[in-house]
Amino acid sequence: MKRLSIYTFLTLLFCVSCTNELEQLPETKILANNYYTTEESVEATVTASYNSLQELYDYYMILWGEIPSDNTYIQAPNSNGGASPLEDFTWTSTTGFTNSIWENAYEGILYSNIVLEVIDDITYENETLKTVRKGEMKLIRAFLYDHLITMYADVPLILTTEDPVYAFNDERTPKKDIQAQIEKDLLEAITELPETNSSGRVDKYVANAILAKHYMKQQSFDKAEAHLATIVNSGKYNLVGIDELFGVENEGNTEDIFSVQFASDLDGNSEGSGYYYSFTQPDDNGGRGAMAMEPSMYAAYETNDLRKNLINKSGNVYYINKWTPSPNSNTGDGGDNHYIVRYADVLLLYAECLNENGKTTQAAFYLNQVRNRAGLANTNATTQVTMQKAIALERKFELVGEGHRWIDLLRTNMAIQTM
Repeated sequence: MKRLSIYTFLTLLFCVSCTNELEQLPETKILANNYYTTEESVEATVTASYNSLQELYDYYMILWGEIPSDNTYIQAPNSNGGASPLEDFTWTSTTGFTNSIWENAYEGILYSNIVLEVIDDITYENETLKTVRKGEMKLIRAFLYDHLITMYADVPLILTTEDPVYAFNDERTPKKDIQAQIEKDLLEAITELPETNSSGRVDKYVANAILAKHYMKQQSFDKAEAHLATIVNSGKYNLVGIDELFGVENEGNTEDIFSVQFASDLDGNSEGSGYYYSFTQPDDNGGRGAMAMEPSMYAAYETNDLRKNLINKSGNVYYINKWTPSPNSNTGDGGDNHYIVRYADVLLLYAECLNENGKTTQAAFYLNQVRNRAGLANTNATTQVTMQKAIALERKFELVGEGHRWIDLLRTNMAIQTM
């Protein structure tokens, strides 16, 4: 995917719509209508919307989901690209990672809004594809807004393309109104998306998973359970072996529900990820040392847990080893995709919802699938309270390093108690 900055994109819109330098059209909607006349122009912006997920998940979004939690810490404070405030809760609106996440999220929302605004007026050879694209853009917009309200609470809710001159006038929208829009977008996306989409694109099951997570943040476990059941009962996904889960050679496995796509040796090495360099290599080996595992967490793994094979020790520091080195001298050109939703994540969420809805025995069945895959015996949790703790602990071990833990602590109201 070719990355396209919001500034380049808006410049393009202005350039293609002006007859000369002095006759610039002030309204973005008019500019967009002058540019978007073909299926190809819309498809390019759909791609740009997906590219915004690359930007969001190439570094900071993953750290935001891990570093404030009890999972990990920054081993090399001077080499981590300005993420240290995540560790001591000192970030502000001017902190680098705060601006980066905000900017990337709204960039993706802009592209989604543009597509949704113009696509009905564009002739597509395949009308079904047009419907699919609308579903994709609604899902991505909802996904990004869900992140924004999780991080910032009330934020501006923008659903149309706006002239950049006036965008600074946008006021914060109450969180509950944004939650309603997220739900609306995702419910519509479920009806518009296919059961299987092309590689790297979202489908109906991704929409169900994102909506279920959204409901769980609001403690709506009955609604979430229904959407997670749709995924589990589809028969489309399975757990794979721990040794078949990570690495470029294992991408696209049957556990992968949706991943942000990266690839090495493309577009001047601009499509790769720096995960190995950032998260696995310690500072004294030339890496950023940005996400070392807390020693207490490593000690908490059960003795025979196969997931310990995904952890490397360097001196007295433990590193999560879920990523592949770059195949060339560019340390930011690794080929690893990043899981946004994988089947183990869904199984544990489903178990959580079942337990919250008074179905503790059923919850154990799905929790045990993840435990057994890791080489562990069935859980000994039998009550709702002990099952809650068992599921939360299993998510901690299973998803470490993937950007889930801090969000889990926030949505379960356990952040302050745990930290």
